[in-house]
Amino acid sequence: MIMFFPLYGSFLWFAACVDPLPAPSQIFLSARVGSSAVLPCDWRNVSTQSPHVVWQTISETVFERRGGALYQGEGYEGRVDVPEDHLLKRDCSLELKNVRPEDAGVYESFLLVRRMKRFLRTKRVFLQSVELSVDGKTEICRTENVQARFLKIMKV
Repeated sequence: MIMFFPLYGSFLWFAACVDPLPAPSQIFLSARVGSSAVLPCDWRNVSTQSPHVVWQTISETVFERRGGALYQGEGYEGRVDVPEDHLLKRDCSLELKNVRPEDAGVYESFLLVRRMKRFLRTKRVFLQSVELSVDGKTEICRTENVQARFLKIMKV
């Protein structure tokens, strides 16, 4: 798009280049403490033979997988995964188990793609941003505990 603006008797022209691909949007999810959450992600628009996915927060790497090799960040051990069979089907969704209050925050996923040119450098491709909020309320459990105590008192 080219636009002309008059400026003190002369013309100033302005050219804008518009990216035809839509920018990825941020997804908002909510999970309860102790539940599981799936942070969605796919890499359909990127070409690679050996997918290498990374999930990060602003301060740390949460999860990384390339083939059978994986890394689970501190505090996430045994709770996060992107199953290899899903990754091979272009699904890089992060499965988070036993959600904790400290899991709340923004998670971003990236695909690391090896370039065959330029000295085999790796290109980092942004895929998805997911904001996870964690609901720490356990009203159902509290209600059940109150009912159990009440029934115990009534029997005595």
